[in-house]
Amino acid sequence: MTLECNIQNTYTKFGENKYTLIFKDISSKVRTEKYLIEYEKMKKHEEVKNEFFANISHELRTPLNIFYSTLQLLDLKNNDMSICFREVYGNHKQCLEINCKRMLRLINNIVDITKIDVGFTQAKFVNCDIVRAIEDITLSVINYAENKNINIVFDTEIEEHIIKCDLSMIERAMLNLLSNAIKFTKENGNIAVNLYKDEQWVHILVKDDGIGIPIEIQDMIFERFVQGDRSLTRLNEGSGIGLSIVKSIVELNKGEIYLDSDGENGTEFEILLPNEKLEDYDYNYNYKVNIDKIELEFSDIYELYN
Repeated sequence: MTLECNIQNTYTKFGENKYTLIFKDISSKVRTEKYLIEYEKMKKHEEVKNEFFANISHELRTPLNIFYSTLQLLDLKNNDMSICFREVYGNHKQCLEINCKRMLRLINNIVDITKIDVGFTQAKFVNCDIVRAIEDITLSVINYAENKNINIVFDTEIEEHIIKCDLSMIERAMLNLLSNAIKFTKENGNIAVNLYKDEQWVHILVKDDGIGIPIEIQDMIFERFVQGDRSLTRLNEGSGIGLSIVKSIVELNKGEIYLDSDGENGTEFEILLPNEKLEDYDYNYNYKVNIDKIELEFSDIYELYN
């Protein structure tokens, strides 16, 4: 039961000062308000879920249409004996490969977020030089940025620092943030990756001077299926799962992630990783740039391949 209590100061005809306590049962009202709040949350969740399935349908349909159109074109050329089919296939091979990777990336994201939700995915900690790792990951995507005349700069206050982390997870988080930065930064823009440490955390910052993230959705940007531009005619594609995965894998590494944007002039993401390392565990840096992972993560940046 929820009670509302009021106190009133009253005076008797004899001039005595008395207090009157009034109790009112407002349990029904409180329950109704609570149900209305829950209803609005459910309604919002349903809207976001419906948007997600609409986006997923669009994301899957686009590469499938390209597959089908390319196959039709190849069939036509295959029946023309005056044309070298190998040359025709070579001209369309990259298009097929890119869209296969786009579809594979989307399916991987859906599978991975499901694994994270059920607790199947766990971080595999090793000691690594986080400075060298972040620098190598950043440098590995420079070619993609250069295709849009975007300048990427890596800067650090420390030359080497060993911490525990799951390097494959951190790589994926960084590639996602960098691909977003490249997608949403206009030509001749700038992206800066900075790293510094304090006693508790290692700070990794990815900052761009792109279009920013609307203020009204910043509180939800790490939630599942949320996008800055929700229209199906948006300039940059995406299912809205990426940042949710980034947040999940950063948290699996016992870290935190934050967003800073005024909504119009660029975006800064900050990853905080615990400044700790595994005891009695040798440091072994064996990170190598995985071209397939990079191409997979950057497969939805259409303009880079035009």
